Formats: sequence, structure tokens, C-alpha cells
Amino acid sequence: MKKIILLFSIFALLFNTQSFAQKDTTKIDGIIYSFVPQYLIIKGIRIDIEKQITPRSFIQFSPQFYLGENNQNSIDSYSNNFFSDDDEDFNKILGGGLNVYHKIFANDDFLNNGVYFSYGLSYSYYEIEYYEDFLGSTIDNEATIQKYGGDILIGYQLFFKNKLSLDIYTGIGSRFSNMDTNGSTRNKFNSNYSGYNYQGNLLHLGFRIGLIL
Repeated sequence: MKKIILLFSIFALLFNTQSFAQKDTTKIDGIIYSFVPQYLIIKGIRIDIEKQITPRSFIQFSPQFYLGENNQNSIDSYSNNFFSDDDEDFNKILGGGLNVYHKIFANDDFLNNGVYFSYGLSYSYYEIEYYEDFLGSTIDNEATIQKYGGDILIGYQLFFKNKLSLDIYTGIGSRFSNMDTNGSTRNKFNSNYSGYNYQGNLLHLGFRIGLIL
């Protein structure tokens, strides 16, 4: 966590110092609405909404919605699936979340040089129905998960005629999770970065496709 705070301080100082050395003139004609396709892998949809608040910085709201079912109806179905892992062992999921970021471009002409630094907070809530094997019997369990965290990102955003955008980003983050369940363990859905109950540091890598309206 200390390393994340240190990196944040370095990036913030670098970008803020550069902001005083440049004259800001670029303006986006509208609001950027972006789709983040990688969320489909975890049965989610994320739409990012970005609004310019200063000539070189944006406020970004990232609501997420999760809704899905697995066709398995017993623990035997899970165990017979060679490729299944802990994060897929559920019957139904319903959830939502919100990330809020402050994005700062490194260059005043960000339409032609879209390097940026971004930082923000994350919150997610899930309701999950899943099966568990207990003494040879299949038990139907329910869980609610609340997950909090923060992210530091760097990326490059391409703009096409001030109408479309492609944003490629990477970065680091940290998550803290609390799972309330009637099952035998509170450490389920925690096997990788994309797990609904994942807790710890993580690495971000993704892209977004945007429309400026």
C-alpha cells in the first residue's frame, strides 16, 4: 500500500508540474461515453462517462452492472468441468458498482498526444447464489459481497475527429472485500484479480471504445 501511495505522489507531482508549464486550449465538444468490453468476461457491463472539467482534466464515472447465470445445477457439474475454477462456481449473480476517477492529460493538445494519468476509488456490491459440497451433499448457499478499493492508472487515449475515442490503459490498484454468507467459507470467489471477492493488490490492463456526444 505504501508503494501505491508513493507512485501516486510521483505521478501527481509530475503531471501537476507540467500543467503549470503549458497553456491549456483543447476542448472536447460533448461528453465521452465508453464501453469496456473486458467486463463481459465476468458477466458485467461497464459504461464510462467522462466530462471535461478543466482544459486538461476530466471527471470519469464508471457504473457497472452484473447479471448472469451458470447452467450448472449441482456441485457435480462444477467438479466435472476441467476448466472451471472457484470464481465460476455459482448459479446466479446480481450486482453493481461504481468507479470514480480524475484523469489528467500530460499534454495541453491531448487530441494529438493522449498520454494521461488517472486515479480514483472503486466500490462493488454482489449478491450470489452458489452450491457447496458438504458431507457428500449439495448445499444451496447465498452470499453478499462488498468490495472497496483505489486505482492508479496510466494510459493513452486516441481521438478520431473529436467523435470517437480508443483508450488503452494499465495500472495498479488495491481491493478490500467483505463476504457475508451462510456457507462454510468467506474466502470463495477469490482466486484471481477478476474474482468477485478478490482482496489484495492487482494489475489493470484494458481498453475502452468511446463515442463523443
